[in-house]
Amino acid sequence: MSEYTLLHGDCLELMPGIKDADMIFTDPPYGHNNNDGEKEDLISVWERALGNGKPKDSRPIANDGPEANDLYRAILLEAKRILKPGCCCCCGGGGGPDPQFARWSLWMDEILEFKQMVVWDKGPMGMGWHYRRSYETVLVGVKPGAPVFWYDTSKRIENIIRPGMFNIRKIIPSAVQHPTEKPWQLAAHFIGLHTKPGDLVIDPFMGGGSTAEAAFRMGRRFIGIEKDDHWFGVAKRKMERIASQMRLAL
Repeated sequence: MSEYTLLHGDCLELMPGIKDADMIFTDPPYGHNNNDGEKEDLISVWERALGNGKPKDSRPIANDGPEANDLYRAILLEAKRILKPGCCCCCGGGGGPDPQFARWSLWMDEILEFKQMVVWDKGPMGMGWHYRRSYETVLVGVKPGAPVFWYDTSKRIENIIRPGMFNIRKIIPSAVQHPTEKPWQLAAHFIGLHTKPGDLVIDPFMGGGSTAEAAFRMGRRFIGIEKDDHWFGVAKRKMERIASQMRLAL
């Protein structure tokens, strides 16, 4: 049975206690102040922008201001310390309009070794107005010193995840979900490519717990960190429910 540990607090304060990880899979804040009702970001005023009246409920994301870029670099430095050579760090890089993924891939290559940018094509229709965004990116970096760990045998893995592939389908978050909720199958896809059962997967920005769910369902050990009180509670309850269901199924 899988094992998981959920830590409540600041990832930069808690990650120094972690070592010998086999993978990091995370979706860090992008610095766009997304879903902050006091800012004029697109997510929080989406309904009003389309003429539907009121904005979505405000659900601000911790560290989603200018500090996000410094935080991302700090996490890469921690990744270099805790990962074993050949192990991967996979980070969400957004889809624009600010080309976050471009800067972040360069920084990843400075600190680790940039391997690939995977495009997740979520299908129509995405956020935005002109050239509406229907994709997100996943940036894959490797700790130098050994060949990248790669467990696919099909030799058919592209750098584009097309709509519905691997049962990965976009989520339009409800009022009770994390505003940037991801399907657990997205994390599972990368976890399956770069780790084996029993390996340790880390997510320093756990949010609602999609990476936790993926790792647990796939028989990996997991450590997740979340700063926000509410989302830590959501992830904790989710994992307790999933663990109970899976034990009953044995």
